[in-house]
Amino acid sequence: MKDIENRVAIVTGGASGIGRSVALKLSERGAKISIGDLQELPREEGEETRGIIEDRGGEVIFTKTDISEIDQVKKLIERTVGSFGGIDILVNNAAADQRAGTVEEMEIKEWERVIQTNLTGMFLCTKYAIPYLKKSKNARIVNIASQLGLVGYKNRPAYCASKGGVINFSKQLAIEYADVPILVNSICPGLIQTHRTKRVFEDENIKNRLELETPLPYFGKPDDIAEVVAFIASDKAKYITGADIVVDGGYTAK
Repeated sequence: MKDIENRVAIVTGGASGIGRSVALKLSERGAKISIGDLQELPREEGEETRGIIEDRGGEVIFTKTDISEIDQVKKLIERTVGSFGGIDILVNNAAADQRAGTVEEMEIKEWERVIQTNLTGMFLCTKYAIPYLKKSKNARIVNIASQLGLVGYKNRPAYCASKGGVINFSKQLAIEYADVPILVNSICPGLIQTHRTKRVFEDENIKNRLELETPLPYFGKPDDIAEVVAFIASDKAKYITGADIVVDGGYTAK
């Protein structure tokens, strides 16, 4: 199904994990993919992602990008437009996790690092992409938040705060740009099985606790998020904006 054929999609954090699945899914649906990721090629994950897309006949570019750095974000946007002629879809997926600790234990630099990446970085990507999104007839912004943006969680003050900010930032953008229109929505993944969560699933105590906290009898996979992103990016979702879509196996429904 090529329901977003020839549309140009930027996916930050697209070399691995959820971002990789999103990039592959959007390419499968016909989009031209611009991956911005902190890792530098050649690296196994990035090369593999790019290779899969190219092997399947898709178009893709990769730009090393720290989304917390203005100049690197500008380079990602400019290279995307220079290569593909515009931007139709922006998927703000790149994020930083937080080392465990309470507010008292956290260093100010750690707080700033998480907020700068998860919230300010998303702001920067959005700010510099919007002038091009305004020119698109099918403009979409999809912001990846988290179930921890909806509920509190011990030892994650910066992460919870940043992801809660992503959700409301998305709603503000949806209202601000509804008349263009640029459709803006957020997605709240639950615990997804990726390389970043591998240590969680290897710890039997933590895994067992999370199994008890999650109503569905299984954990999510990156493709579960990618399918939702692809739907939001398509014309089938043309009357959805300002929504926060929770994909967490029922974790926040309790």
